[in-house]
Amino acid sequence: MKKAMTLGLLALAAGAAQAGTYSAMQENDCRLVTPGQLSEVIQKVGKDTGLNLPKDMAIRTEVHCAPDGNSKRFVYTIRAAIEKLVHDGEQQRWAHVAQLTGYGTTANTASLLREVRFTVRDVIRQEP
Repeated sequence: MKKAMTLGLLALAAGAAQAGTYSAMQENDCRLVTPGQLSEVIQKVGKDTGLNLPKDMAIRTEVHCAPDGNSKRFVYTIRAAIEKLVHDGEQQRWAHVAQLTGYGTTANTASLLREVRFTVRDVIRQEP
């Protein structure tokens, strides 16, 4: 009993000590990356940077891409933002605290995910 209680307390302490507490929202219409891959990148960047947002704030990442003519390349846009839930009278809305947009062309998933990582990391660095 005492050993189980000690292990439980250690698990709680380890969870409380972890940096990277935040809510992540994503929008993805790019067939080069799956929502799971995008989520993994966002979580890794948050952990690496030690992002710790209050419950009324979130990081939003949007990835959009389209084929570039007849080539095998895709034109992409990545928008990352830190948003805060604000109350305007009776309404609630998300307001941007920091925002960054990246764009370019790519032919593969790895380079697109690398650009997502850079964009999310750079918007976190803007956090006030």
